[in-house]
Amino acid sequence: MIPLWILAAVLTVILLFAAVIVLASSRENNKLVIEKYEIQSSKIPEAFDGFRIVFLTDLHCHEFGEDNEKLIEMVKECRPQMILAGGDMLISREEKSTEVPLKLMKQLAEKYPVYYADGNHELRLMRNEEIFGVKYKEYIHELKEYGVWHMSNETVILEQEGQFIHLTAMDLEPEFYHKFRIPEMKQEDMELAVGKAVRGRFQILLAHNPNYFRTYARWGADLVLAGHFHGGMVRIPKADRGVISPQFQLFPKYDAGEFHAPDGGSTMIVSRGLGNHSIKIRLFNKPEISCITLRRRRE
Repeated sequence: MIPLWILAAVLTVILLFAAVIVLASSRENNKLVIEKYEIQSSKIPEAFDGFRIVFLTDLHCHEFGEDNEKLIEMVKECRPQMILAGGDMLISREEKSTEVPLKLMKQLAEKYPVYYADGNHELRLMRNEEIFGVKYKEYIHELKEYGVWHMSNETVILEQEGQFIHLTAMDLEPEFYHKFRIPEMKQEDMELAVGKAVRGRFQILLAHNPNYFRTYARWGADLVLAGHFHGGMVRIPKADRGVISPQFQLFPKYDAGEFHAPDGGSTMIVSRGLGNHSIKIRLFNKPEISCITLRRRRE
């Protein structure tokens, strides 16, 4: 039988270790950083050469300073010409208010064009009115009142000096957010949801879950912007790998950063996101504002 003093010592060490993790994570959750990306493509028109985009995702009602003033100031540093919100800006619980993301979107829309795509949390509100009532409809109504362009399985044509690029947002079906498994997504699934991509135009795709990058690339996305994985919660510093995804994948392939399709025709940026919800742990995994510059590649 193990002596009580040894059990007490082990328990004390475990509790101290847990306390250190919680304290370190609490600090990390507020160490907001800017990550810069440059996307080069011959399909980017001259008028969009140097076009700057800020991509924000997975806020989950978190605040960086009062009314997110720190976040807004850091967005300003990027000098964006457009803001793209990639979903999960709120938390899909009955008791959680949507005040924080709404106030942030309102302030951003006063300064920039803002396009907002849904993540799994927004879609959970939409698909479960028996639980959440009209909370989703009220949320979307407020976004539109503030001048935010809410996108749901649609494509917007962006114009600069008579030249164009396409922006598409895709709502993923619930099956593509299953825990413990990754069901197959076919190109036909995408086309049923958002139609076919126009191959001659530079195509940006907002798709919250990065697991399906190969399908997004085959569909015709030149640039995919995703989140959902929160950087893998805990990152291994030297390997720069995330440990676990919200779907309980260990060491997910598309955890954070920039990824390229095998043929080089498509790039995906996976943001580490801004907040978290159920398990509020971040280690070696700072919250991220993604600042993206489009560059025309000359052949």
